[in-house]
Amino acid sequence: MEERKIKCWHELAVLPDEFKTKNWIFRGVEDSSYNLVPKIGRPNSRKNLDGTDAGYSSDAEKLAIERFQRETRPHLGIEPRSTLDWLSLAQHHGLPTRLLDWTESPLIAAYFALRPAGIINGVRKDAAIYGIPSVPIVETDEDCEKTMKDVVSYYPQHLTPRITSQRGLFTYHKKPDQPYVPNDLVKWVIPSPICFDLKLAVSKCGVNEASMFPDLDGIAKHVGWLYKWCL
Repeated sequence: MEERKIKCWHELAVLPDEFKTKNWIFRGVEDSSYNLVPKIGRPNSRKNLDGTDAGYSSDAEKLAIERFQRETRPHLGIEPRSTLDWLSLAQHHGLPTRLLDWTESPLIAAYFALRPAGIINGVRKDAAIYGIPSVPIVETDEDCEKTMKDVVSYYPQHLTPRITSQRGLFTYHKKPDQPYVPNDLVKWVIPSPICFDLKLAVSKCGVNEASMFPDLDGIAKHVGWLYKWCL
């Protein structure tokens, strides 16, 4: 994995120009130490009643998805067409799955990396953006099962406006408890001291809570952030 550092707004702003002719996808993380592991496979995603780590379980994952499908159907206007779309919907609403969120836009990835402005639970943390080209794309469940690749990408049915506004897609991981570190992965580390200034610059470019979450909650959070910082 190649690692670079973003030291100023200019170095972030030129990323779209650098990759404009390539099919790169990007993922922003609030802590640069975070590996590319789907939520369902991360340590402590499941716990025993005594608080110890129960570890990843494919059987428990299957039961969770089946329950999500069963209990959400009454609330859906459009029912997902495939297992991949069900996983996309579950991921979007916070259920741990074997998917990871990505975007076609490096600035949108930067927005997600910069949300806490470099401070997590009162501790300064460098943020980061991951980028990778040419992840194999699948369109159906059958394609996903047939491919020999451990990780593939998928453009979900646009079930909510958020997926569209975030130019979102997912990677599907056949081994969700293992870090994804392909040879062509690039990681841009954003030092904590400049995170707030970059967050402000990205917001001025129209990439903020209101545009990424185009609903009343997103607008309220963005206006609240502007009020808090006297912007």
